Amino acid sequence: MPIAREKPDAELVKVTQEMKSFKAYSKLRAERTNERHLGGRFKRAAEADTEEKNK
Repeated sequence: MPIAREKPDAELVKVTQEMKSFKAYSKLRAERTNERHLGGRFKRAAEADTEEKNK
């Protein structure tokens, strides 16, 4: 019995100006940077909060 290979359905859409102008790589790099520095930001915020309470 032969194996029936079905082609996956691909949805075609018109490329909009918004899609063209979206900078995917820059967005990904910015989000990775934000995630990497998140712990330090929380630490600085906590230290500032304790400093404020001590005054």
